[in-house]
Amino acid sequence: MFYTPSHNRRKHWYHVLSIEKKMLWMPVGFCLFALVAVVALLIIYAIRAMDYNMNLVGQSLPGNILYDQAGKVVTPLSSRDNAPITWADLPQELIDAFIAREDDHFFEHGGVVYSALLRSAFNNIAAMSYKQGASTITMQLTRHVFELRGKTLDRKLLEIVLAQRIENQYDKKTILCQYLSRIYFGQNCYGLREAARFYFGKAVRELTLPECAMLAGIVRAPSLYNPVRNPELADRARRETLLRMRDLGFITPEQYTEAQRAPIPTKPRGSIVSSTANQNYPAMWANAELDNLDVVQAERSQGMAVLSHLHLPLQQYLERALAAALRVVEAPAPKLPADWDNMPGAEPNELQPKLFATAERPSGLRTNAQGKLRPGELRLQACALAIDSRLNHRGHILAIAGGRSAADAQNRWLTLVEPGRVAAPLVFCSACLPGGNSHHIVAHSARVTGSRLGYDAVHSFIAGLKLGELPDKQHENDLYDGLFPVRMIDLARTLFSLQNMGQGYDLRLINSIWSHGQHLIYTADLTKRAEYIRRESAVAVSHLPPFHYREGTPIVLNEELPGNKGQWSMVCNDRGVAVFVWMGVEDASGHTCETPSQLRKLISQASLALARQLHTHARNLLRGMPPVRKQ
Repeated sequence: MFYTPSHNRRKHWYHVLSIEKKMLWMPVGFCLFALVAVVALLIIYAIRAMDYNMNLVGQSLPGNILYDQAGKVVTPLSSRDNAPITWADLPQELIDAFIAREDDHFFEHGGVVYSALLRSAFNNIAAMSYKQGASTITMQLTRHVFELRGKTLDRKLLEIVLAQRIENQYDKKTILCQYLSRIYFGQNCYGLREAARFYFGKAVRELTLPECAMLAGIVRAPSLYNPVRNPELADRARRETLLRMRDLGFITPEQYTEAQRAPIPTKPRGSIVSSTANQNYPAMWANAELDNLDVVQAERSQGMAVLSHLHLPLQQYLERALAAALRVVEAPAPKLPADWDNMPGAEPNELQPKLFATAERPSGLRTNAQGKLRPGELRLQACALAIDSRLNHRGHILAIAGGRSAADAQNRWLTLVEPGRVAAPLVFCSACLPGGNSHHIVAHSARVTGSRLGYDAVHSFIAGLKLGELPDKQHENDLYDGLFPVRMIDLARTLFSLQNMGQGYDLRLINSIWSHGQHLIYTADLTKRAEYIRRESAVAVSHLPPFHYREGTPIVLNEELPGNKGQWSMVCNDRGVAVFVWMGVEDASGHTCETPSQLRKLISQASLALARQLHTHARNLLRGMPPVRKQ
């Protein structure tokens, strides 16, 4: 007997969808699994978020600190006002501009807009790349406070949970004020207070509608949209902000039309920080290096630990020794520093104490390190630099002084000088290049050597060193005689490379940069340097005049610059330390002037003695030896 199915069987609800009962458990099971996974994920990230200190959101911004190679604090790198801006300081136009530009539902959401997140996720999946982040102002503040890095799903989920914690603990006014106090506005401006002062020369509460719109437009791409670098793009970003404000009803069409006609400030109208930010030369040098590191610009507002190659005991010694050397030249019948006696490597009668005791000083010589000079007055100046030349440390700045006082905010290593005979080794290097002929003979005179080589050969070689603008062919003797402008730091760098087999070392102070949360932001390139000067050429001239060398002693150079514009001294040794010193005279305008005849011999001896003193002390410190003292 055959079974015949009945057409009157009872039907279940899932039969309407033509789904068998056993197949129904597959999507239901998947949904249950997904729900459990999401709940578990939320619990995990909620637990992780508990490790973050929410009190950091309401605190003042941390500063940037410079440390030496042993981890000792050297100096703060900024004297900026780190206190967050207050709600009372914010004009309504500024609040509206940032809300319109960055987060038009800021006062309504709880830190996260989930619809925007989903839309962003679909767009990123479609583009197969991370193009949209759907970040609210609260989420952006989260990244600034807690150093959340990278464009990953893990960071985004943690950011969402932390943003909601911030919303639960702080009101909207505090969140917006902290956000505006931390974000980057380009041109080394961190926070709204600095941006208003730098771009417009006014306080935040004084900003007008066009100025508020421009600042709100900058934050999307600070390096690109700031008006000093790209006024056209800054104007476009401002128009987009104003248009968005008009569409949201924050401003009227008449206000929109009038605001977009306002001029864009293409030049800064104020300063970022007070001069005390560069209250000493290590800070001045470190800040200059930081300005050239694009990778750290977004981090400077959050505070960084800048680890340097600086040797703090040597830095402190250099500052004392430089001040003492200047006093010896200035004061009548001075007592010479004890470290100048029996200097290692010094020539017999190189130092003449009697000369310092009997020489007359010019009547207009001002001995006070600070204060403005009156017309006719002169001030003695000096700068010193100690560079590590040990293997694997070459090019590291151990100590730096750009003058006798950083109060004038000038780093004299960046000023121009004519090197004169100090540049003669560069002409000699041109004669020692491989492939030369019998006429390529190094003569005692750089002019004779250059004339034999010809202008084109010498110019081609020196131009490759990128020292600055060189004389044309009609003034070829100026090229051979070193009568062309060179920054002092470039001259020191070139001589240092020449004494280190021609390798092209950059003179660096910064070793690495860390966030205060111990995240590595930057580390200096430690790869081997390429040849800056051909090795054969550098070795051939490294001991020739004007360098002075005796077996077992450091290499010394001590030359007066053309026009009596100061004394250039160098003392260095291979795999040790290289020290450079410039000493000269400045007039009331702050420019280097001709050294009075009464001071020339004194400056020549004091400059070299200071260089020898710093070299000896630096080598002893690096070797762990006690300093040399007078017996």
